[in-house]
Amino acid sequence: MNIKKIAAGLLAALALSLASAAYAADNGTEFGIEDDLTVLGKAGTAVDPDVEIKGFTVFGSTQASYLIPVDTGNVVLNGAVQVSSGLYVTGGSTFATGAYFTGISSFSDVANLHMAGGTANQVLKKVAGGGLVWANDDTTAITFQTPYRLQMVNGAGNDFADSLFMQESAGLGITLISGSSFTVTGALGVAGDVAVNANKFTVTAANGNTLADGTLNVNGNAQLGNAGTDIHGINTAPVAGTALKVADDGTSGNYVATFYSGAALAAWIKKK
Repeated sequence: MNIKKIAAGLLAALALSLASAAYAADNGTEFGIEDDLTVLGKAGTAVDPDVEIKGFTVFGSTQASYLIPVDTGNVVLNGAVQVSSGLYVTGGSTFATGAYFTGISSFSDVANLHMAGGTANQVLKKVAGGGLVWANDDTTAITFQTPYRLQMVNGAGNDFADSLFMQESAGLGITLISGSSFTVTGALGVAGDVAVNANKFTVTAANGNTLADGTLNVNGNAQLGNAGTDIHGINTAPVAGTALKVADDGTSGNYVATFYSGAALAAWIKKK
């Protein structure tokens, strides 16, 4: 008997054993093939495939127990698996030692994507080595405000809002918005010219008193007013029609004003 007849007989026996399974339960018969088994059929249909294996199937070495139920239709692959096209998995899947996706992976509903750990509103961040960890989201979407207005964190601490500072479009200066105030609690150093265009400029001492106990040092050129109608007061409120009004405390012997030529007293006004 030549090899062709042996192969034909084996295939016939296989066909008979597979056909009998459709009509009866397992009958204790085992059909084995020592070498390759090739199925050349290409006309299989949904209800009549070219190869049908109805029971529990193991590819590779068998073992005493498995992680999945030993049940009809279940398959164990004891070895690596390569899928050259798509893979459709209906039920949940467990990857005990990790999974690698080298291409784009799509999820039709991210609500079905669950990862253990973390708390509400935390995000996954990459760490050294390529892993991911749960961490707080330190970034917030910025709502753009008025152009050239410097931005500050809003009262809720969750976005940005316009500050009272306006940067010039050329980027050469910053203006404090009209009607606002500016307070400096420490030292203020200005290297260039200072122009104060206001009705009142007050120096307040640490004890809360104004001007009398406060000190204003101007090192360099200074100008009060920029028009002949501007009025000014020293120790008193300015008076209309008077460019400069100076008042003392009225104590006898105190000077209202003194004028020096070098170190020598040249002229004065004082209370008798």
